[in-house]
Amino acid sequence: MDRDIVNALHHFYQNGACSMENVLAILWCAPDTKDAVKDLTEEVGGMRCLNPYLNKFIKELEWQLMSMPRAEYVLGYPMSVPVRKRGESRPAFVAMPYGPQWFRKVCDTILACASTTGFAAEVSKDISVPGTIRDQIWAGIRRSEVVIADITDHNPNVLYEIGLAHSLGKHTILIAQEQTPLPFDVAADRFIRYSVDDPNDLSKKLERAFCAVPPRYPFDSSTLT
Repeated sequence: MDRDIVNALHHFYQNGACSMENVLAILWCAPDTKDAVKDLTEEVGGMRCLNPYLNKFIKELEWQLMSMPRAEYVLGYPMSVPVRKRGESRPAFVAMPYGPQWFRKVCDTILACASTTGFAAEVSKDISVPGTIRDQIWAGIRRSEVVIADITDHNPNVLYEIGLAHSLGKHTILIAQEQTPLPFDVAADRFIRYSVDDPNDLSKKLERAFCAVPPRYPFDSSTLT
């Protein structure tokens, strides 16, 4: 869907029934926009207006985006991905800095806790499929039901990925090492504080956090087995 079609939909949504020719002329749309817009509108008394189901869909979408999206955000998950079946692991995404020596130790703890509580966590560093890193991170976060982010040292990549998660309405588990100051934009969120030297304590906290992630489907369990 190109910009001309989006602009035409915007006009029809705001103004109701309109002349197709007037709309396209006002918005300086390309000639090929007319056929595309016809598929999304219907004729009423010689005028065109949005299909009522599309109009309702846009209205609901606008309501969801009046504030930061929540887990029910209709575009938060890719519709092209099959519905997860009972017994399949819940997808999760891990955002954390890769350079520090403590990375692997903390990352392994996160992955183990995810597995214990029924999640399969993906780490962007471990993606081996060719492609654009930014697009792969976006796709991984969009597929996930929860994002675990370590903001120790205020790594800019991690903060960027938290922003992507928030824009999709994802549940987030934020962790940080002791004494790490909290950035203003996430300071009000609940954090897990941990020490690299006490992985058992981090594991207990993470398992509780994973279990607290609301179920997406009725068959999801929120308790440890």
